[in-house]
Amino acid sequence: VEWTVPPRPPNEFFAKFTPPKTLSKWQSRVKCNVYYYRANYVIILFISFAIAFYRNPYALLAVALSSLALLCLNDSFASALR
Repeated sequence: VEWTVPPRPPNEFFAKFTPPKTLSKWQSRVKCNVYYYRANYVIILFISFAIAFYRNPYALLAVALSSLALLCLNDSFASALR
């Protein structure tokens, strides 16, 4: 996946949504949208985290500790700590 692609324009990203009719078309649409608009989704995620951490700074500590716990559950990361 190439992450140097700039975000898509907001008017394209928030264009009118028409839901697909079948489950297979839903799955295909989700895959295409995640790939095509990945930079937009990452920006929205970072903005959401920034707002959440601004409103509750202790949440940053909780996320950091949870991430560390998940990393320790990963065998390759845990073996690197030994």
